Amino acid sequence: MKLTVHKKDAKLRQTDVCVIFVSQEWVSSGNPALPRNLSGLLDGADLSYFKGKQSETYLYAPKSSAKAILCGIGEEKKATAESLRNAASAVVGLCRDRGVTEICAAPPSGQSPAGDFSLKAIAEGLSLANYSFDRYRNVPADEAKPLLKAAHFITDVKNAAAILREAEIISANILACRDLVNETSEQSNPVSIAAQARKLASIKGVTCTVLGKKEIEKKKMGLLLAVNRGSKIEPRLVVLAYKGDHGSKKYCALVGKGITFDSGGVNLKPSGHIETMRMDMAGAAAVMYALKTAAELKLRKNLYAVMPLTENMISNEAYRPGDIFTAYNGKTVEVGNTDAEGRLILADALSYTVRELKPAYVVDLATLTGACIVAFGEITAAFLSNDDGLRGMLKSASETSGEKLWELPLFPEYDENMKSDIADISNMSAERNAGTIMGAVFLKNFIDDAKWAHIDIAGTAWYSKQRGYRPKNATGYGVRLLTDFVRKLDI
Repeated sequence: MKLTVHKKDAKLRQTDVCVIFVSQEWVSSGNPALPRNLSGLLDGADLSYFKGKQSETYLYAPKSSAKAILCGIGEEKKATAESLRNAASAVVGLCRDRGVTEICAAPPSGQSPAGDFSLKAIAEGLSLANYSFDRYRNVPADEAKPLLKAAHFITDVKNAAAILREAEIISANILACRDLVNETSEQSNPVSIAAQARKLASIKGVTCTVLGKKEIEKKKMGLLLAVNRGSKIEPRLVVLAYKGDHGSKKYCALVGKGITFDSGGVNLKPSGHIETMRMDMAGAAAVMYALKTAAELKLRKNLYAVMPLTENMISNEAYRPGDIFTAYNGKTVEVGNTDAEGRLILADALSYTVRELKPAYVVDLATLTGACIVAFGEITAAFLSNDDGLRGMLKSASETSGEKLWELPLFPEYDENMKSDIADISNMSAERNAGTIMGAVFLKNFIDDAKWAHIDIAGTAWYSKQRGYRPKNATGYGVRLLTDFVRKLDI
């Protein structure tokens, strides 16, 4: 969707649809003021039933003048970026139902929230709610709900054009991330995702390296190769690099789990769980589009995005419980469960990253454990870290982006649970408790002394229903979080 600044004092046309975001205080004031070029827009409107509550909408459609949509933001003092984004999503829903494809938008005019703050949040909410994955549906033209094509903002914010351009870039990459995760595993596989990553090298400052199966074998990434054994599609390890700060040699690495379909392997997933397993590469998609976002925003940071990519399938070649494989860093791993495959491919990717790329920080993002969904549902991602500075930057980024995180502990007492009787370590805990923590404890064996954080997005990457501006199915979680995190990096 195109986001632009409405020409100052330009008069509205009769065909225009103007969206006005208002607070409860605005409604109750008795004589609410409007921007000068909207004067008279609500003349004749019956506002007796409109209270300005959060996400409440009211459509006023006179035949002789422009149409108006009022959208409530609730109490001014309680308005947050998230509440404004969700209010904007209510507008998108109304517009799609009414076939509206272009709007003028007036953010709140009160003292709170601040103009630039509300402009950015509403622009993001409109863009992110304006999404539909329907490429495989044959919908009759008279039943199709069109997407918004443009929003022209009526605002006095001085840097409005720059704010809207940034919102456009971020939102477009989140929608592309959703598309990649929603796509079928037939189309979105290790080979095709690697090819898509290669195209990003056309962006200034971005390079792409792709390791095929032979190169992965030479690197002795035994865990990635083990998970791939049951698949006819060869694995890939993709390394994207963005050089945004030529005055620094320090990089941050983002590592994303890329299981393009997870059958569970020999420990086969049951019905009710296996149907959506094309989304098990949401971590890889998020880090790829976070790097693309950083590059397009020209952030002065240096960044890697590392993506181990494979299917986890069943065949007579598939790896089995009880097998032992040697990781890139030389540690031997007993397979306790073939459905704990994400940590295996991440282990090789993490040890490769810390030893060959040598970043200042490493953050991995993965749809890793069902236990995370049990603990936090679909609202919050779990994270664990071994570094206070990294921990603080991620928490701050979470507050800015609205993508929620909650920290879990990495106490050394947990290490005992991941020991194996016949190998250095097992990929399954000896106890069926603290599953999300155990996944991180396993990964901790492959980071050496790196400053590292693990984010489990098992619940937040894929929704069972729409929530505000986040749709059902792929949400694109992580792109905004990681983009804001990269901004805050102290390198």
